[in-house]
Amino acid sequence: MKLAIPVLVVTAGLLAVDGRAADCEVERIRETVTAYLDGTSKGKPEQVRDAFLPSLEVQYLGERDVLLRRTAADDIRRIEPGVSVPREGRIVSIDTTGKAAAVKAEILWNGRRYTDYMLLLKVEGKWRISNKIAVWEMIYE
Repeated sequence: MKLAIPVLVVTAGLLAVDGRAADCEVERIRETVTAYLDGTSKGKPEQVRDAFLPSLEVQYLGERDVLLRRTAADDIRRIEPGVSVPREGRIVSIDTTGKAAAVKAEILWNGRRYTDYMLLLKVEGKWRISNKIAVWEMIYE
């Protein structure tokens, strides 16, 4: 019994430290996704480039549900530097395990709700978006 109490105290302390570390990682993931959301809304292509891995591929459905793809470079080229777009983005959920994360974000723009599902990896100490799929639906006309 005498040994059990110190073991519990040490274990509780380690779990608390681990919990704080996990909270810190979630905040860093949130910062990366927010940089992407803000960069695309506020015309900051360099900010988006920094959030993406160069190998990123965006997959989405076009007319008649045809699968379309864009590279990170294609996606970044679509951002007009300095031109803000009236859209509202928010992070819906973040799930992380070790150096991998999945994030769901919603963007309201032009009467549509875009939903992005992003995969992130922690590469060289920095969280970056590695892949993204996107879908949209009309919410009003």
